[in-house]
This record gives sequence, structure tokens and C-alpha cells, in this order.
Amino acid sequence: MRYKEIVCATLLSTSVFADDALEIKTNEIPVTGNPLSLSDDEMVRPVHIMNGIDLQNKKSSSLGSMLDGVPGLSNSSWGDSIGRPVIRGMDRNRVQILNNGMQIKDVSNLSGDHAISLDSLSSEQIEVVRGPETIIYGGGAVGGVVNIIDYRIHPEFIDGIVGKYDASTGGANNATAGSVLVDIGANNLMLHIDLYNRDSKNTKIPGFSVSKKLADSDSEFTRSKYGKDTLQNSYNETEGGGIGATYFFPNGYTGFSYASHEQEYGNILENDAFVDLESDNYKYVFEMRDLSNLVNKFKFKVSHTDYEHFEMEGPTEIGLDYFDKGTDAKFEIVHSLLSESGGVLGLDFGTSRFSQKTKPYEPNNKRQNIGFYAIEKIALGNHNFTVGLRHDYHDYEANAFTSDDGAPTEGGAEGSTSFTATDKNFNVTSFSVGSSSKLSDKWTLAFNVAHTERAPNHDELFVYGEHHATETIEHGDRTLSDERSNSAEVTLSWADKGNTFSISPYFMDFSSYIALLDTGVVQFHEHGGEEEALPVLLHQNIPADFYGFEFQGNVNLSNNYGFNYWGDYVRAKNKDGGDLPRIPPLTLGSGLTYQFNALEASVDVEHNFSQSDTAPGELKTDDYTNLSLTMNYDLPYVAGLTAFIKGDNLLDEERRDHTSFLKDKVLLGERSFMIGITGSF
Repeated sequence: MRYKEIVCATLLSTSVFADDALEIKTNEIPVTGNPLSLSDDEMVRPVHIMNGIDLQNKKSSSLGSMLDGVPGLSNSSWGDSIGRPVIRGMDRNRVQILNNGMQIKDVSNLSGDHAISLDSLSSEQIEVVRGPETIIYGGGAVGGVVNIIDYRIHPEFIDGIVGKYDASTGGANNATAGSVLVDIGANNLMLHIDLYNRDSKNTKIPGFSVSKKLADSDSEFTRSKYGKDTLQNSYNETEGGGIGATYFFPNGYTGFSYASHEQEYGNILENDAFVDLESDNYKYVFEMRDLSNLVNKFKFKVSHTDYEHFEMEGPTEIGLDYFDKGTDAKFEIVHSLLSESGGVLGLDFGTSRFSQKTKPYEPNNKRQNIGFYAIEKIALGNHNFTVGLRHDYHDYEANAFTSDDGAPTEGGAEGSTSFTATDKNFNVTSFSVGSSSKLSDKWTLAFNVAHTERAPNHDELFVYGEHHATETIEHGDRTLSDERSNSAEVTLSWADKGNTFSISPYFMDFSSYIALLDTGVVQFHEHGGEEEALPVLLHQNIPADFYGFEFQGNVNLSNNYGFNYWGDYVRAKNKDGGDLPRIPPLTLGSGLTYQFNALEASVDVEHNFSQSDTAPGELKTDDYTNLSLTMNYDLPYVAGLTAFIKGDNLLDEERRDHTSFLKDKVLLGERSFMIGITGSF
């Protein structure tokens, strides 16, 4: 189904008036990723919340690029259109991507070229959660949690008709995008519909896509190989939408939603190759509140996803395919059994089936998990304590598997490696303790310690083969043990008359970190009639340390002007020797904001330092500075209608994300501007 025509028609026919939601203060917003529904200033470790104008200003083609610049977060990009968030140097299976508190079922965590199966155009709030509260999501959230909120199932009744819309055009990839959201409430029933569409062309870049360092180190790569001034085959077409119905009754509600997401985007490394994916998601929610003096809330949620992913090597030739069908369910009881501050008891379970039909990259497998968790919050005067505990059981059943991309035979030719059917199971336990203390009216000190265990993901165990999209050979290890870490973090924060500052140093000690490392082995592989020399990467258990810090603050210069600043640094070391790959460099940023009547504007400058702490086989990444601009103007005569302009990379610098698998082959976009409108009714 195509949604573009429907979106455009709806935008043209919609009347608008004021949206008061944009005036809500961040620290008054409940964090939905926290089952106790605490606001961010009540949590032991405050979260980053993006909504309203802030969300509108940051909306882009990928979730990773939207969150890039938040202290501690960076982008594992695959061009301007594809990107997954990296938190404190950790990505993939250590960062949970959630939609309304439920896991997103796709294959975006398996490879850097795989898009997340949703678009920010459908979101109304994005939360980044770290600290003891992430314990409810298990070891897969050791880096943190990114929760994308939509209100297809609305938790609160709204009487009447309300909605939002936006439309934009421009950017380095010459994108056109639009979305519309409508909620209708009457007689205890709410209906929801949203539609979105995004269409972008090949990205304009300020130079050669291939870095000089790569061209100098490998004669196979000429600087013009993947494009100059224009990044070849980097287009992106996305469309989707959702419907929902919610019925409200005394002390609760129940609701159902359906969402569809379709996306096609080019393979930058090959002109006639592209990725085509489709995801269908169904959710059901039941919640009852104020059940008794001791039981405050009971909530049940279930989510089912049917996901298909094709990597095409031409109009009809399938190179790789992925099919993943999964169902997750969660039970939660919010109570005050131990203290008036409250706690939560939860049980979740899930099952997934992963399969491939052509050119298997890993065996077909079935995954099942069941987990129990508990969080208790205790308030003692000016001190808040949070204790969390979780235990998980994971079971993997993998079919027999034969790969045509095994270890090379004598002379460098391709070999073949077979595996018997494998059944693996893991029991993992995690716990955390956090405290937050008011030192004075202005100063707050928070401390958190945690022990985290994570079962290996199916790709880390079973993958074995060539992945042309990333130009690597990737091997799993069926003997992997679970990942274990101990961590500590301190946050010191200050607030006075709207001025704020916070700094968070942290340390994570992994006794068994599952790393994807370059083995130094090169395997020869035939593709498209040509022989390629591809590096072999191996998932393996190693001891590792992560340490670093984040800081941010703002200063009210006057009634109209404000100044903000931020920065982050992380160092990740293999304790057996050397640094870990794809770790972001030191980043420092600052911005100036101006607001007067209907005009709001900001200029931000962020400097990404060079990254020379590299792993074997990894090249250094040069520094760059990104200067950006946003302006929002509330148009007269039409209430609630805002025009905006966004400028990116105004210095027209060459920018490469060190966290990307393809950072030496893919250059980010040139100087660009985007214009658009957003409104509400």
C-alpha cells in the first residue's frame, strides 16, 4: 500500500489550532519506560526525554541520527538514512530499542546496514533510560534503553478530535516527508489513525565517499569507488501507519493497535543492490488502576511482529533474506507492599522464529525466554533508593546448518563448513542498587552500582558466512558463555533558577564481554564474477573495561537568550591488550538559543575529536565540527501552525562516524537546509 497520496490529501484538508502540549516542562513528564511512572527528576538516574518542539527539530531519517548529540549517545550510521543509536560505546545487542515499552522485532541489531523497522514520524516522545530502572529489560539493556512512544493505544481519555501533522522537504538527501495523526474520543472510546511517508534521493556529500586513509592503505579502494559529491545508491523510501482503539472503564482501559512499516533503501556499496523490508505489528494492552491500598496497578501487554527483510542484488535476485516472527508478553503489578514509595513485580516471556530461505547466513532457529524482575523504590527524607533484581532463562534451538563461506581451503578458495543441530540455554541474573540524595536546595548526588548478565544473541552464537552489505565474513561461536559486567556510576547535578549542570563519570568492568573482533584472517570470496578479499570477524568472549563521563548544562543569559553545553567521552579496552573497535571519540558541544514572541531559534556547534584509540584492523578517524541551525516561527492567523527551517553541516566538513562499520567508505551529507511546517488541531 502507498501512503503518500493519503498523507498529502489529509494535510491539505486539515484545519489547525493551538497545541498546548508543547509547553509541558520536561521534568513533569512521566517516563513511560519506567513502570513506576516516575517523572525524570524523581528517578535515581535522570533520563533524556525528547518531545514537542525538541522532537520536531531533531526528526530525521534514522533514530541514530536523531539521538546523536545527546550526551553519551552517538550514531552507528550507514549513510544519512540508516543509523542505530550507540550508548557509551555499546550498540547492537546491548541497547534495547522499544516501542511503547515492548521490544522491536527486526534484524537491526544484526548488522549496521539494517534499518530499524519504525520511523520517527510516528513518534510523540522518545526516552533514553539508563541506570537501575533498565534492569527490567535484562542484560540486553546494559548500555541503555531507547523507548519510542506513540499513542496508538492511548493511556488517558481525550474527549473530541485532536491531531498533529507535519510536512518537510530538503536536506542533503533531498528528502520529502509528511505525517498526520488523529485521535477521536467519545463515550469512553478512543480511535487513532496515523500515516507517514518519507522519500529521499542519493545523498550529496562534500568530497569522496572513500576516505584517503582507506585508499592509501588498500589499493582495492579508489577514492571514487562509491561516489564523489554524491553518495551512490543511497536513496530511501519509507511509508507506514497505524490504527488503534482504546476503551476506558472505571479504573482502567484496554486497547488494540496495528502498525505497518515498509522501507526500501539502496546498498551504498553496490549500485544495483537494495534492501526491502516490511514489518507488521499487533499490540494489546489491559490496565487496571487503584485496585487496593497495596496494589496500585496491574498491567498486561502483548506484542506480535511479523518481519520480512530482503537484500536484493538486482531487481529480482535475492542475496540474503531474513524472516523473524515473534511474540512478547509482559505482566506488571505496581504495589506499595514494602513502602509507600512503591515497587513493581513483573514477568515477561517471548518466543521468536528466525529463518532464511536463500543463501543462509545463519541456521534457522527458535528462541524462547522467560524473565522475572522486581524493583523497589524507598524514600527516606531527602534520600531515594532504588533496588532492582532480574532473572532470565533463555533457550535456543538451531537447525543443522551448512555454510558455503567457511574457512578458506589451500590456495585461498572458498570452503564449506557444516554444523549439527544445537540446543543452547542460559540462566542469567542481574541486580542494581541506586541512591539519590538532596545535598541542598541546589545540589543532588546520585550513585548506582549494578551486576549485569546477558545471554548471547542468536547471531553471536550461530552466524557463519559472508555479508556483502558490510563486506565482511562474520563467524559466531556456539561455545560462547554469557556476558557479565560490574558497573558503577556517580551523577552530581546542580539547579538554580533555571540554570542547570550535571556530570556523570562511570566505569564498567566486563569479566566476559562478547566482542566482534577482526581475526586478521582474509577470506577470498567470489561475488558478481569477481574475487573479493574479505576480513573475517569473530564473536568471542574477552575481558574488557569501559569508562568515561558525560556532562551537560544550561545558562539563562536573559529572558530571550539561553546558552547550553554538553560533552561525553568513553574509552573501551580489551584487557588482553588493545582497544575495542567502533568506539566514539571525545565530543564537546555548545549552543545559543533565542526566543521572542513567535520566533524560536538556536545555533549549535559540536566538535567530534579524532579517534586514534583503535582496534587491530581499524583506521583512525579524523576530527570534524558540525555547525547546525534551527528556526521555528508560529505563523499568524492560523493558530497552532509553525514553520521551521533546519540547517546541518553549515561548515560543509567531511564527517565520518567512527562507530560505523563503513565509516571509511561512507561520507555523511554536505551542507544542507530543510524547510517545513508542523501543526495541531
